[in-house]
Amino acid sequence: MSFLATNGLATASVKARPSAFAGTFAALVFSATVVTACVAVAVSAAGVPASAEQAELSDMGVAFSLLTVYMSVFVIGQVMSLAVAQRRRESALLRAVGAGPWQIRRMVATEALWTALLALPVGYGLGALLARVWYDGMAGQGMIPDGMALRVGLPPLFAAAGVLVVSSQLGGMIAAWRASRTRPWAALADTTVQGGERPGRVRGFASLVFLVGAGALTVAAGAGSAEDAASEIPLVLLAYLVSIGLAGPWIGRLATAVAAPLLRGLGGVAGELAVAGCRARSRRLSAAITPIALVTAFAVAKFVSLTGAGDPDWMEIFGTLLYAGFAGLVAANTLVMLTLERLREFSLLRTVGAGKQQVVAVVAAEGAVTALAGLGTGALAACAVMVPLGGKTGTPIGGLPWWAWAAIAVCGFVLVWGASCAPLCRMLRVRPIDGVTRRSS
Repeated sequence: MSFLATNGLATASVKARPSAFAGTFAALVFSATVVTACVAVAVSAAGVPASAEQAELSDMGVAFSLLTVYMSVFVIGQVMSLAVAQRRRESALLRAVGAGPWQIRRMVATEALWTALLALPVGYGLGALLARVWYDGMAGQGMIPDGMALRVGLPPLFAAAGVLVVSSQLGGMIAAWRASRTRPWAALADTTVQGGERPGRVRGFASLVFLVGAGALTVAAGAGSAEDAASEIPLVLLAYLVSIGLAGPWIGRLATAVAAPLLRGLGGVAGELAVAGCRARSRRLSAAITPIALVTAFAVAKFVSLTGAGDPDWMEIFGTLLYAGFAGLVAANTLVMLTLERLREFSLLRTVGAGKQQVVAVVAAEGAVTALAGLGTGALAACAVMVPLGGKTGTPIGGLPWWAWAAIAVCGFVLVWGASCAPLCRMLRVRPIDGVTRRSS
């Protein structure tokens, strides 16, 4: 298959689902922005004469850079997989007219590469601005070593490019493998619920492996020094979050079962539809549960550390906001993508008599389930790490005040409801009969 033919298929695929392309592009821009800022600060700190301030700033910059790269690969892979999965019908149609599995995989790889390359300059520019804000904040706090100047050059650009290409290709590869195996007759299964496929045994086994590995890392970190334990907390958290990401479909089903009696009792028909929708789309919801759990776990862990530190420095506060903001934006982006793909479903509801308010009520009820799953698993992951390690590092989780827990929960629900309901303003202006006959965009 020639490059031009592959490029043409990728272009047609993007035109068929522009919302999926826009969602992937936005997530890649977020990633490039954070990676660029972190690497720029680390490189700038490494270029000045050695001193206590230089060593502290350089070590923290390197730690932030590595953690950001890890987070970026993790969350971008999820978003890219969701974007490809949303075009399952288009992939099946291509198979129906003679495209081979390798052609589908090459199409996805081409699209992922071009999206990453388009997102790189935008993210690099925004990252340079973010690095300047970070640098000025540290300068205002007297944390800049003598002779240090901010340098945003080629190293941050290369780092951001590497992260975007690798993460997008990995995410696309996993999703394309599933898409390329779609049987042609699936293209005609127009009533199939998107995201209703049952997760495989391999995914469940991998989740258990990561869960056991995270537990082992927790034990190993607890056996070391307090300084080592404090530095390893983010990596141990990410190990738990990988397990949560893999177990997302089962977590969504569990959260649905827990919330079902309340939704049915208070939500009436909307609550019943929300319960049915969450059960049927449990695999899709896992893509939203993971980033919400990510932002919750890191917020709890960092707030515990900041509360116990007594006098936290500006660098720690900025890093906490950086991680929470990055994960929050990815979560919001994913939720918008999930809502936009449901134009036909909402239009069908309206053709059988449902009003606009009822559609909004269904989305809000489903959002409550998603928030419950993400906040609950994120809080459990944070407790699994901070309960055994918090006391060792002098920051016990019991020191986190109740209002901090309440603030995290409120912010989580506001994020989910706001991002899930934001696209409805435009979607509900589409006439029901038009929405039934056309695809979401």
